[in-house]
Amino acid sequence: MAALPLVAAAVPVAMYVSAKLSLPQDAKMLKSAIGMQRAFATLEKQGKINLSYRFEESYRKYPNREALVFEGKSYSFRDVHLVGNWLLSKGVKRGDIVSLMMNNKPEFLFCWLGIMKIGACGAFINTNLSGKPLTHSLRTATSSMLILDTELTAPVAESLDEILQMGFTIYTCGEMGHVDFAMPIDLTSVSDADTPKHLPHKMKADDIAMLIYTSGTTGLPKAGRFSHARADMGALFFERFGNFTDKDRFYVCMPLYHSSAAVLGVGVTWSVGGTIILARKFSATRFWDDCRANNVTVIQYIGEICRYLVNLPESPLDKMHSVRLAHGNGMRPDVWNRFRERYGIPVIFEWYASTEGTGALNNYNTGPNGVGAVGFHGPLASLLLPGLKIAKFDIETEELVRDKNGRCIECRPGEPGELLCVIDASSPIKDFRGYHNNKDATNKKIAKDVFKSGDVYFRTGDILSRDADGYYYFGDRVGDTFRWKSENVSTAEVSEVLSAHPDCLEVNVYGVQVPGYDGRAGMAAIVAKETMDWDKFAEHALKNLPRYSVPIFIRKKSQMEITGTFKQRKVELVNEGINPSIIKDEMLWLDGHHYRPFRNEEYQRIAGGRAKL
Repeated sequence: MAALPLVAAAVPVAMYVSAKLSLPQDAKMLKSAIGMQRAFATLEKQGKINLSYRFEESYRKYPNREALVFEGKSYSFRDVHLVGNWLLSKGVKRGDIVSLMMNNKPEFLFCWLGIMKIGACGAFINTNLSGKPLTHSLRTATSSMLILDTELTAPVAESLDEILQMGFTIYTCGEMGHVDFAMPIDLTSVSDADTPKHLPHKMKADDIAMLIYTSGTTGLPKAGRFSHARADMGALFFERFGNFTDKDRFYVCMPLYHSSAAVLGVGVTWSVGGTIILARKFSATRFWDDCRANNVTVIQYIGEICRYLVNLPESPLDKMHSVRLAHGNGMRPDVWNRFRERYGIPVIFEWYASTEGTGALNNYNTGPNGVGAVGFHGPLASLLLPGLKIAKFDIETEELVRDKNGRCIECRPGEPGELLCVIDASSPIKDFRGYHNNKDATNKKIAKDVFKSGDVYFRTGDILSRDADGYYYFGDRVGDTFRWKSENVSTAEVSEVLSAHPDCLEVNVYGVQVPGYDGRAGMAAIVAKETMDWDKFAEHALKNLPRYSVPIFIRKKSQMEITGTFKQRKVELVNEGINPSIIKDEMLWLDGHHYRPFRNEEYQRIAGGRAKL
C-alpha cells in the first residue's frame, strides 16, 4: 500500500514529461511514416504508383458516395474516361506533357485525371499570369497542347503569336462560348470505355506526375518536377497523420494549380474516399456559409487566409459548423489562438513543405504546446527520421556560413538559420528532381559537402529556428530579413508584433534602401481600420520592438497585394522604395516618437542629409 502514493505522484510527472517531449506526436508521426512506406511499397509492387489509381480504388469501394460538390451540384466522375480517350485521339502519349490553365471547377479535375490515366503529365499554369511570366511558364513546360479555360482567354490572346510560335495547339474547356484561336474540347463522339489499363501501369517512382510552378515572387516562375512517388506518398502520409477517413468532407478553395490543393487537398480525399467540396476561389464572406451548407469536416488554408477569416465581423454562427480540423501552411502565431478559439476548431494541422523540396515538417496541434510552430521533431523523430538541419546563414551575403574546414555550422536551439534538407537519390521523397528545363535554378538549390565530405542538401531558402523541445518556427524567407544599424531585422517577427495592434488589419514588412545610409530601413505596408491612431501605433511599436526593428516608414494600403497562393508580395514594394514621386499611397515616417506625413519635402531632407533616421 505504501507504494500507491509514489505511483500516484509519478503519474502527473510522467504526463508532464510526455507532454514536454511531445512523445505522442513523435509516435504519431513515426507510425504515419511507417504506414506510408509500407503502403507505398505495396503500390510499387502492384505497379500502381499514380494518383488516378487512388481515385478509382476509393470510388469503386464507395460507388454511391458523392465524389465532388461544386456550387451546389453533385458530380460523378464518368467524364474521366472521356477526357482520357479524347487525349489519346489527339495523339497524346504516355510521358507527354499537357499544359492546363484552368480555374477551380470540375473540368479541371476531369482533365487532370484523364491526363494521369493515360500516363501523361500535367503542367499546371498559374491562372493569374499574363505577359512574360505566362509565356515563360508555357515555354518551360515543353508541351505542345494547352487546355485553356474559356474564362482565361484574354491573357493568352495578348501573347498569342508568341505562344503559337512555341508549337502549341490550344483547346478550350468551359461555357463561355466560341474562341477564335482555339478549338473546343468535344467529347460527344468519344468512347466512354475505360482507357487502356497499361498506360498508367508501372510508372516509375521518379516519373513526373505534375509540373507545379513557384509563385514567382522573386523572379519568373520555376516549374518544380512533382514525381508520382511524392504525390502518392504525400497523400498516404497525410491521411494517416491527419486521421482522415472516408466520412470526411474536404473544403478546397485554394487554387488547384498549386500542390497544396491538388495533392494535399484533392489527392488526400481521393486516397481515403471522402468528398471534395470545391469552391471556385477563396471568399472570406462565403467561407463559413459554404462549410455549413456542405457539412464540411476538414478545411485547408494557406498564407494569410486565416487572418482574413479572423478579421471578419463576429457572428453568433461562428462556432456553428462541423469542421474538426484545419490544415495548411502559413498560419502566423498571432492568428493561431484567435482563429482556434473564435471558430472552435479542435485541431490545427500546420505543415511545412515545398513542391520541389526534399523534407517536410508537421505539427498536429491540439493545445498550448507548439502554438505557432510549423513542425515538430522530438527525440524519436530526430533519431529515426534524420535529414533536417538548420545551418548558420549570413544575412548580407545570403550564403551559408562555413568554418575553417569548409563545413557548415549547425545552429544551436533558438538560433535562426537556413533550413537544409538532405538529398538522397535512393529515396523517392528525398531525391531532388530539380526544376524542369532550368538547370541554373536547380543548381542554386543544391549545397554540397555541407557537414561532411560528399553529403548533399537542398537549400530551402527559408530561415527557421528550432527550440529545445523540438518545435520548428518559421522566421523569414532568405532575402526578406535585412540589416539596419548593424542589426538583423526579421520581417516576420516585426509583422507579428505590429499585427497585435487592434486597429492593424494586415501588415507587410520589408527593408528599403535610403539615400546616404548603409543597409536597409524598415518599412511597413499596412491595411488599417479607420479608427487607427498613428501616435498610439508608434507607441505600440516602440514599446514592443527594439528601436532598430521599428519601421521608419509606413505605407498606407487599402488592400494588400498577394500572390495566387495568398502570400504577400514584397519585391514590387521593395523596388518602389520610399520616393513619394513614385509611390501614390499615403506615407508616414517615424519622426522621433511619432509617425508624421512623409512627402517630397521630407524625402529631400533625408536625401540631402538634413534629417537623421
